[in-house]
Amino acid sequence: MGLFDLFKSKKETTNHKKTVLNLEIGDIVEYDLNEYKILGTIKYQEGCYEWSDYHLADKQQSFWLYVEDDDSLELGLFEKLPSDHQLYSSFSQGYPAAVEYEGETFNLVEKGQANIRTKGKVGAKTGQKMNYADYQAGEAMISVERWGSALEISIGCSIEENLLEIYPVEEN
Repeated sequence: MGLFDLFKSKKETTNHKKTVLNLEIGDIVEYDLNEYKILGTIKYQEGCYEWSDYHLADKQQSFWLYVEDDDSLELGLFEKLPSDHQLYSSFSQGYPAAVEYEGETFNLVEKGQANIRTKGKVGAKTGQKMNYADYQAGEAMISVERWGSALEISIGCSIEENLLEIYPVEEN
């Protein structure tokens, strides 16, 4: 540590590059030439395994950015289906091995139960438990979450990190 290091601000010495692994509420994520603000986060924990969903929105639409770092970085962008969508009937008796959606067969890849921690606007509360099932057909994905008696289905696709541009929240 040199003499001039004493005069550096704390922000300068602790500044880290913003990535999908350290997003915060207020950050802006640009995807497909549209900018979305992060309104909230859900951190899922199943045993010692963790993954995150970030609630993104602009003035017209909202999405969920799924981030999982398990041997390699996996990202997905999801949009929630309305609760009256016909796909909901496929899950009335649990999680089938496969479901049909828009002419494609989606196969069950994993299912389980997780505890959550939340921040911001996400429609859930820290401490809740939820059941989930993930389905895939190529790059297309279906995420099914059961929150008590409430069912939520989202449709999404895998995306590459280089398709995202991240602008950190401005700190005063």
